[in-house]
Amino acid sequence: MRKIVLILIFSLLLGCIGEEDSIKTPEPAETPAITETPKEKTSITWVYDVEEAKEIAKNGNKLILVDFNADNCGWCRKLEEITYKEEGVIKLVNENFVPVFFDLDIEANKEIYVQKYQVYVHDALPTLLILDSEGKALYRITGYKTGEQLTELLGKVLLEVEQ
Repeated sequence: MRKIVLILIFSLLLGCIGEEDSIKTPEPAETPAITETPKEKTSITWVYDVEEAKEIAKNGNKLILVDFNADNCGWCRKLEEITYKEEGVIKLVNENFVPVFFDLDIEANKEIYVQKYQVYVHDALPTLLILDSEGKALYRITGYKTGEQLTELLGKVLLEVEQ
């Protein structure tokens, strides 16, 4: 019985050794060249301060788009989750506007809102206010808009401002 066990062990060892000898090390494959393409912005590049937006707008010759927003506004959430994720909206806004996300849940913003913007917004959310680079209100867009609707409205604003 011992002999059989020894023969089995010896056979297994020989088999393993024989297998190791037959294993070839693969030659490294050529790594394909990586070509980088410019990445499109995949979201709106928000600013959170109107004064900062004015400076950027002056330097970039752009209008300011202020989104008045609050956590308890369901239509504001829908605008964020659907409309602002659409490629056409992202491109149009990032190229032509300095977008400001004006969060009315921030205490400091509430005072600014009452002093400067409540007269335009009338507490109706969501409201988008289009300002020139000096901060003067030009246009107001109220309520939820689909990507197509918002793109059309903002396009009209841009055409009117150019004239």
